[in-house]
Amino acid sequence: MARNLIAALDVGTSTVQTVVAEKKKGEETLRILGIGMVPSVGIRRGVVVDLEDAASSIRKSVAEAQRAAGVPVRSVWLNVGGSHISVSSSRGVVAVSRADGEISPEDVRRAIAAAETFIPKNPNKEILHMIPRDFKVDHEAGIKDPVGMHGVRLEVDTLIIECSAPFLKNLFKCVEGAGLRVEDYVFSPLAAADAVLTKRQKELGVMLLDLGGGTASFMIFEEGVPIHAGVIPIGGNHITNDVAIGFRTHVDVAERIKTTHGSCLPSELPKRDTIRLAEFIPDEAGQYSRKELAEIIEARLRDIFELLQKELKKVDRAQLLPAGIVLVGGSVLMPGIVELTKRELKLPTEIGCPEEFLNSIDDKVAPAFVPVLGLAKWAGTRVAESRSILGGHRSSGGEGTFIRWLRSLLP
Repeated sequence: MARNLIAALDVGTSTVQTVVAEKKKGEETLRILGIGMVPSVGIRRGVVVDLEDAASSIRKSVAEAQRAAGVPVRSVWLNVGGSHISVSSSRGVVAVSRADGEISPEDVRRAIAAAETFIPKNPNKEILHMIPRDFKVDHEAGIKDPVGMHGVRLEVDTLIIECSAPFLKNLFKCVEGAGLRVEDYVFSPLAAADAVLTKRQKELGVMLLDLGGGTASFMIFEEGVPIHAGVIPIGGNHITNDVAIGFRTHVDVAERIKTTHGSCLPSELPKRDTIRLAEFIPDEAGQYSRKELAEIIEARLRDIFELLQKELKKVDRAQLLPAGIVLVGGSVLMPGIVELTKRELKLPTEIGCPEEFLNSIDDKVAPAFVPVLGLAKWAGTRVAESRSILGGHRSSGGEGTFIRWLRSLLP
């Protein structure tokens, strides 16, 4: 019997991560076979800036995961993110087709297709996802799954997530340049949510926030479905650059200083705690206080949170998410990040931990791997399902796969 193997690839600004996993028939959880992680070259703020360098990074990451897994990788599922992502909404209305007024999956498809017609046509944009946020049957609003209900008029409100079409083509070229084929692609926070968010959190209202190297991406869930998403063009690398300028040192040294001595809470550090540059560069005489370092880090993070607060206000959810914020990504490993997030956004905050994968990965670094682990889980549960909505591809799976996908978003 052929093994059901999945390879997930996350091409980030700081690292390229690969997970090779196996989904065994009848088992709920994935078995992680191998993980690869290498420094990212040729990527800036989530965008490809050098095709050959990026392809080389992908090749090395996949090779590392292949060696650990002991199986060949020929195709990958791909996380998509970056500062080029744009988010909007659209509504579609159709008449229910059946004479008895019962709403069918085909009616839902037509309503979503009607919503797509109102999206401005742009050859430089590619629709990643059209996600139904809410349905209205006649005058009854707030319906999450209208199939089987009766009515005359069906209306849908959709969340539209788009990316740059040239970006996607370039990313595909990099993957193909590494000798691989793309199985499918997903907006990174949507996949990451699969690894760390519970159905209850999604029902109550929660933001998943991925603090990456080049950007901070987020998705807000309420009543079980995504209601808003976006990308903030600031990430951990911007903090590193600030440290390099403030401490008058190289970026590589600044990154080591940040990870070794960094904190988000300068008020909790005494001024006498010092960092000697000689610890990182022989014969370097300079020294700085840890408090100064924390002030640099805090200032840049506050910039991110200020922009996030504006995004929350767009959907009237500022200070109004009962399940709060779940932090993931490499930049959330810094001491004090939870406390600073709580203080700035005035919401309960926790670091997301992919508990079902902790037997395969160290819990201290697990938050940094959430996006790629979530992608592997997403692929494992949806590999046989339709992407007729989730990316503009036409389904060959019939009504059953469409309804399974639709209901997978619901609590």
